[in-house]
Amino acid sequence: MCGICGVFDYASGRPAERDRIGRARALMRHRGPDDSGEYFADSCGVALGHTRLSIIDVDAGHQPLCNEDESVFVVFNGEIYNFHELRAFLLSRGHQFRTRCDTEVLVHLYEERGDDFVRELHGDFAFALWDERRRKMILARDRLGVKPLYYCDRGGRLAFGSTLPATLASCDVPRDIDPHGLFCYATFQTIQAPLTIYRDVRKLPPGHVLQVSAAGVLTPRPFWDFDMAPEDACPFPERSIELGGLLRNAVQRQMIADVPIGAFLSGGVDSSAVVKLMHDASGSGLATFSIGFAESAYDESPFFRRFSTLLGVDHHEVLFEPRLLDDAVQIVRMFGEPCSIGSAFPLYHLARCAAQSVKVVLSGDGPDEVFAGYEQRYRHLRRLVTLQTACPRPLLGALDHVLGRLEAAGTPSPTANGLRRLRKATHAARLQRCDWLPFLAMNRTASTAPAALLSPDVIRQVDQPLPYVQAFERYAGSRDWMTPFVYADIRTMLPDEMFMKLDSMTMAHSIEGRVPLCDHRIVEFSGRLPSRMKFQGGLGKRIFRSAVAPLLPREILARPKVGFRVPFNEWFRGGLAPLAAGLTESPAITCSGLFNVAAVRRVVDEHACGKNHYGAVLWSLAAFDLWWRALHRETTTTPASPSASIG
Repeated sequence: MCGICGVFDYASGRPAERDRIGRARALMRHRGPDDSGEYFADSCGVALGHTRLSIIDVDAGHQPLCNEDESVFVVFNGEIYNFHELRAFLLSRGHQFRTRCDTEVLVHLYEERGDDFVRELHGDFAFALWDERRRKMILARDRLGVKPLYYCDRGGRLAFGSTLPATLASCDVPRDIDPHGLFCYATFQTIQAPLTIYRDVRKLPPGHVLQVSAAGVLTPRPFWDFDMAPEDACPFPERSIELGGLLRNAVQRQMIADVPIGAFLSGGVDSSAVVKLMHDASGSGLATFSIGFAESAYDESPFFRRFSTLLGVDHHEVLFEPRLLDDAVQIVRMFGEPCSIGSAFPLYHLARCAAQSVKVVLSGDGPDEVFAGYEQRYRHLRRLVTLQTACPRPLLGALDHVLGRLEAAGTPSPTANGLRRLRKATHAARLQRCDWLPFLAMNRTASTAPAALLSPDVIRQVDQPLPYVQAFERYAGSRDWMTPFVYADIRTMLPDEMFMKLDSMTMAHSIEGRVPLCDHRIVEFSGRLPSRMKFQGGLGKRIFRSAVAPLLPREILARPKVGFRVPFNEWFRGGLAPLAAGLTESPAITCSGLFNVAAVRRVVDEHACGKNHYGAVLWSLAAFDLWWRALHRETTTTPASPSASIG
């Protein structure tokens, strides 16, 4: 894992400002504390910057790295897991190597294959490659979006970076808020590619390349996608065996490193499968890292302790004892833009524990998105499909109206709770299916929907579908109701929530996180499966569980999903109560023109008195407030609202 940054002034060729690249590298020091480097081509207006976390060929591998005649340079973040095969092929073609690191493969493969060389890379990566002869810059991001890459094309100059702050530091960028990015954040808790919180900065989407020459910037183009095209002919047992082989191969490939390596272990099926496959491959010396919780409802320590003892691994664990206000500030700072994923809190502490022993950790992230493992969510979705199919829309509208009147009239509990749940389901069933997931994700009500919390000025400017909706619509016409949800999860929620969280929290402590269960071949395999092999009888990850069943004890296989949950409802009546109370006086909420102040006050008040439980919504508002305050301290003027650039 590393940090990259740079600029290309393709319009005028003006030399890059060296102090800007230095500031950008300094902002990414946590991503690469072992080494750093720069390259400047002043006659072309090009600068490349790099900070290195040394994983492979520790003593060499200084970047930027070039080919034999110094006509092609690259800065690289990530790992190429098939670099040994590629290196052998390139040596046979006469290329000369100076190092043993995977980065050097890029410049030679580009010479050999041209612009399409990225298709041959198997790994998690983000890089910038400069071809001086052709005066061309190529940016690329891996297939699933495990590694981040931001860019800004403005005024004839391209700037890029592994983090949003580094990208902003590389050039002059207005801080105008993007209403689409803000609406996406209010909807999903994160901002999905290509959006960012800023109007003039984009994320390079997963599986895309961006080419820039003196003629200008080309539109990002995909080099990979996968099809949701079920093949019903092959029986389940054969598919399960095939998946088991893919999982084993992916874990073995991603164990490549010249430094100590370990794994996160939660006691659930996914991480336990990764640890068992790593243990089978290494034989001994494997380090595992777990986090326990004082609250029994969240704690998995009995399971990960028994499993680690069974394998005889070098086990480390830490008790989750958050310093809530301090942690909130640090977590928001590491994301670089508003992001309110609750599970970042325990992951931040877990990564700090792992950093004391290893430089690389493998994680069990991915199967829930790839194999429909969110059972409660999919059960809800299936009920909504049934309700929507059985009831005509006018009938749903009438039922919603009647339930609303009954709820307003007031009824004794538990009848009131039942009415509230029924009305919420009826209201959701009236929506388009692409709107169901964000409605369910934060346990929203109509009063906490983004359209209610954001100002009318912001809502008026949201005139394009969000990335999740665009991904959903690709398979919206599928006869299988699950297909568009699974595809949209993989294309948006996986990179912009799970991978963003893993990258940011591990990099906060200068370690690299890897996700072998999201190898692109596993994702392609999943796309060929009928949904009944993923989710059936209310149970998710059916084929995944079958594939790893020979590896794991029955008690782990039979466990319901727990995950990294955090008690936001309780926290915002306890240690985070000052954050909630401060929202009603915050300039980010009250003076920015971005929010419906009355709606925010209602959410704060109703949560504080216990009338409703809005913990997740409050964290999304508080995280935005913390980000806004941090940005205000770093700039001489308040960040601009979306209306600042209108008219």
